[in-house]
Amino acid sequence: MLQKQPIDISFAKGLDTKTDPWRVSVGNFLSLQNSIFTKAGQLQKRNGFSTLTTVADSSASYLSTFNGGLTAIGNSLSSYSPGSQTWVSKGTMTPLDLNSFSIVRNNFNQQYADSAVSSNGLICTVYTENNNGTLSYKYIIEDQATEQVVVLPTLIAGSGTTTYAPRVFYVGFYFIIVFDDLIGATNHLQFIAISQNTPNSPTAAADISTVYSGASTGTFDGVVYNGTLYLVYNCSGTTIQASYINSSLAVSAAISYSGNSCTNINVTIDITNATPRIWATWIAPSTGQIRALAFSPALSTIVFPTTIVSSSSALNVASTAQNGLLTTYYEVNNNYSYDAGIPTHYIGTATLTESGTATVLPTLVRSVGLASKAFLYNGVSYFFALYNSTYQPTYFLINGSGQVAAKFAYQNASSAYYVTGLPTVTVNGSTIYVPYLYKDLIQAVNKDTNVTAGTQTAGIYSQTGVYLAQMTFGASALCSSETGGTLNIGGGFVTSYDGIAPVEQNFFLYPDNVEKTATATTGGSLGAQKYYYQVTYEWIDNQGNINRSAPSIPILVDLSASGTSTNTVTLAIPTLRLTYRISNPVKIVIYRWSDRQQIYYQVTSITAPLLNSTTVDSVSYTDTASDATILGNNILYTTGGVLENISPPATSIMALFNNRLWLVDSEDRNLLWYSKQVIEAVPVEMSDLLTVYVAPTTASQTTMGPITALSAMDDKLIIFKKSAIYYINGIGPDNTGANSQYSDPIFITSTVGTINPASIVFTPQGLMFQSQKGIWVLGRDLSTNYVGAPVEAYNSYPVLSAVNIPDQNQVRFSLSNGVVLMFDYFFMQWGTFTGIPGVSNVIFQGLHTFINSYGNILQETPGSYLDGTNPVLMQFTTSWINLAGIQGYQRAYFFYLIGQYYTPHKINLSIAYDYNSSPEQSDLITPDNFSTAYGVDSPFGQGSPYGGNPQLEQWRVFLARQRCQSFQINFQEIYDGTYSVPAGKGLTLSGLNLIVALKKGWRPIAAANTVG
Repeated sequence: MLQKQPIDISFAKGLDTKTDPWRVSVGNFLSLQNSIFTKAGQLQKRNGFSTLTTVADSSASYLSTFNGGLTAIGNSLSSYSPGSQTWVSKGTMTPLDLNSFSIVRNNFNQQYADSAVSSNGLICTVYTENNNGTLSYKYIIEDQATEQVVVLPTLIAGSGTTTYAPRVFYVGFYFIIVFDDLIGATNHLQFIAISQNTPNSPTAAADISTVYSGASTGTFDGVVYNGTLYLVYNCSGTTIQASYINSSLAVSAAISYSGNSCTNINVTIDITNATPRIWATWIAPSTGQIRALAFSPALSTIVFPTTIVSSSSALNVASTAQNGLLTTYYEVNNNYSYDAGIPTHYIGTATLTESGTATVLPTLVRSVGLASKAFLYNGVSYFFALYNSTYQPTYFLINGSGQVAAKFAYQNASSAYYVTGLPTVTVNGSTIYVPYLYKDLIQAVNKDTNVTAGTQTAGIYSQTGVYLAQMTFGASALCSSETGGTLNIGGGFVTSYDGIAPVEQNFFLYPDNVEKTATATTGGSLGAQKYYYQVTYEWIDNQGNINRSAPSIPILVDLSASGTSTNTVTLAIPTLRLTYRISNPVKIVIYRWSDRQQIYYQVTSITAPLLNSTTVDSVSYTDTASDATILGNNILYTTGGVLENISPPATSIMALFNNRLWLVDSEDRNLLWYSKQVIEAVPVEMSDLLTVYVAPTTASQTTMGPITALSAMDDKLIIFKKSAIYYINGIGPDNTGANSQYSDPIFITSTVGTINPASIVFTPQGLMFQSQKGIWVLGRDLSTNYVGAPVEAYNSYPVLSAVNIPDQNQVRFSLSNGVVLMFDYFFMQWGTFTGIPGVSNVIFQGLHTFINSYGNILQETPGSYLDGTNPVLMQFTTSWINLAGIQGYQRAYFFYLIGQYYTPHKINLSIAYDYNSSPEQSDLITPDNFSTAYGVDSPFGQGSPYGGNPQLEQWRVFLARQRCQSFQINFQEIYDGTYSVPAGKGLTLSGLNLIVALKKGWRPIAAANTVG
């Protein structure tokens, strides 16, 4: 007779997906949902999450906190008011991630570029190269993923000589390069096609038009729709033609519009109508008018050539079209009135309806020129623009409202406005690509201006190469850190939020090209001596922090020969036209140094400041103050060698360490920037002299790639790469940049790293993070441990957000599949939560708070067991219980289930046998512990059981198949809504007690499964 014996199975263990399911230890679970380990050996239901509010901005998908308040970010930044339970929009945002890489850099000067991106990730770039005055026209093909060159720089081959800037388009599976070819004395518009599958074998040049009339300002353009390239181009005899090239590389017959000629032509498409419209916008060279036309894909005219702007000095046009409306952005040269040698352009806007109604709108944005064609993303128009100045040429991504969405190539953009054609922006889902010119060589030279006299003038030579900017829209690029009294938010530029409005961190630009416009010998109190002036932009945020730009280049005013002490000086100062600081305008502050007073003291009034205006290019200020009257005023903050403040670069990675804000430069992801030390009443102040370069191969034999994440731990800044970890420790420099004690990056390990900064969370044991191998922990002793092995089944799902729960020993990781991984770092056990698919998590009011993909904000509610209106239900699947070994033979009679009853529930128990996961037995358990509150039942005394509900919950379950190799129990709590109370805590479970007997160490196998 078999001897029965009890086997106690404690619930002290957690989930295990790492081990072979047939060998998972008894007591571990193959699935475990919505349970927590508050007490050793007991499973308890997690708290529910109640709907706190819904964000008005449907695009919001990132949560942060500022001054303890809740902040949501999408296409705007919204702040939550708990008192009124409402959201307040604080201003617009454009979440995006910027990346860039080199396309062409060599000993020659590249002057123009256009790119297209194929479906298999190849990038074809056409460009103009200047070799000592000789222009050549080339293309290059690179692999986007590896940045490796697939086709070396190659001359664009026609039968004659290419004379003007080419363009490239992606049609079907081909790159189509369109170019001007001079054959004999006749211009031809031609193309070559390059298959993405055989990129080294271009087709021979073929004609598009033999009556084409070219010009260096760009007289052809095209757009791709539905596998067809539509082209509009200038022809001889004042005619514009349109034709198309289909995916079979056949060229259609052309339609003509006589009496028109064009330069700077731009072609776009409106696909919001049932029949798409191809729009062409151009500048009429004889009149300067901006004109447009539209036709269908079948080349049927919809809008005949129509004047949009009747008179302008436009240099470039870019357009978008949607819902039957063409919007044109045109660039106008608008030299400073006080110095014609310093150009500053502005962008105007005009619209044209299909019925022919043209409207010229107010100036959109000043101080920039067009640097790309315009494009649409989510219904919003964007274009790239160039701020061109001697000291800080910079590119900006600007939306149709004139607001900056991104800044890049600061001080290294092209030194010339685009005149030979605007590059195309490739839109691929949420990612865009655009080529741009970048100063890859800046070198001092001596320019001999008079060989005979032997006099020389010092100069600077700058050579440009071609880069590609890649920008991805979406909140996944957002990061934030609260310090310096503001919330600093990453993206296409670093945003600073002070509780009032999100604005650019520091200033996009400092005041350059300050000019002396007049001096006088009467009316002032300036003595006969030399004076130097420097100007800053300054602004006080809502926290009282004074934000100061870098000072302008000092300008000398020499009055030493004036012979009087009654001089005045009038300065013209460029305004800050690119800024989010409109309602609370920026101050323009002037500082003066003199021979007799050799400190820069503030000249402008504190009580009546000189204010910035974005609607004018410059403001004038007349200085009449003597040295004595400004003595004791504010001094320029850079006095004594303090580093000047520079706007930080775009970033999607930031952290706080050593009372400083650290970030990774999106344009060079091996470069760390860090701020000056943040102290009370001082904002975050960055400098391009406070950087650390982390080489991709530091302390390793192979490249570890760029920096992917940052986090502080104790006295160290932890630097993550894809498969390596480094750290920096020490004390940083003072505000002059001196006395830095920061270490070089110190290598920790090449075993693991991360590409997911959102997964990093601090615990008492160290930093937990998701690597390509799963969730690991970097211990405080700098050891690494694969703590996430039990939940390895979830490794393929990116962590969207991670939080450490303040009042529990838990870390929670929200995954892209909607599951939340819960790790209890006291018991070192894992479980999963379902029903709370958060895309971004924070701790708000001390509670776990998350936003879902619908913009709903839910917050953990202790004592409640509802997720919104859905009940929280416990579920688990035990390991395969095989007490006699994996193929042993056992007799399992029954098992006991013991726990505590709290609120009404039902239990569905299903049992599977012999490693077949399909259950053979299912039992529904309905506890009768529930009774109504004493005295409430009617008639009195009918409540069952009388006198209340005992907490003990205990069940015995007989197994339908007692003789087996193994069995597995699936426990599922059920709440079917049949009770008079809402779903509640249900029950807790303390374990299983199995009553079994072992028969033999093996089980008989059928003859059909026997060999040998």
